[in-house]
Amino acid sequence: MNDTESRLLRVVVADDDTFTLSLVSGGLAAKGFTVTTATTVAEAIDAVREVDPHAVISDLNFGTTETGAELLQTVADEFPWVGLVVLTSHRSPELAVSNPEKIPSSAVYLVKSQLSRIDDLADAVHRAISGDPRESDSARSHRTDDDVPSVTAAQAEVLRLLAEGASTRALAEARGTSVRAVETMLNRLFVALGPDTGENANPRVAAVTLWQRGGIRVR
Repeated sequence: MNDTESRLLRVVVADDDTFTLSLVSGGLAAKGFTVTTATTVAEAIDAVREVDPHAVISDLNFGTTETGAELLQTVADEFPWVGLVVLTSHRSPELAVSNPEKIPSSAVYLVKSQLSRIDDLADAVHRAISGDPRESDSARSHRTDDDVPSVTAAQAEVLRLLAEGASTRALAEARGTSVRAVETMLNRLFVALGPDTGENANPRVAAVTLWQRGGIRVR
């Protein structure tokens, strides 16, 4: 589709980061989309019910108990004709939210750091609306290689909680295990990620920084 055809399309963009929200909404508006923005899950659901969009683009982690996964599931249940696009910092949804299983299988998944052009996002919106999962040649040619450290799903949960500020004891309580077991898991996690574990290093900070930058995937 060209920009003229995009002018017929309404999109709701949901992200709690206002800078990202501004960049994405501005870029899509420049391509001809009619864009409505939201910074919370509740706002996004209200926007969907009000404007009846052709597609929803959502982050996953909103920094609250509500997640983009729940938003996308609600839209899929109530408005199954609406195209769904995930736009997140994390290569694997398990690193972003505790309920990745709620993300509809029909959603097109995009990683922010791999999105080099607004055209690729526009293409993802069109694919989500049409139900065509194939990635464009343009998007493939601009995507960076996914040569990043990988962790298990269990390690991803620990890392996500670590990024939320959980202590070793809090991690043990969340996982229903002992502090010693969590310490062992953390050591294995740090080895898997490869941060400096020298005497003066802080592997927790290094791991969380890598998580924040989206430099990890779940194997």
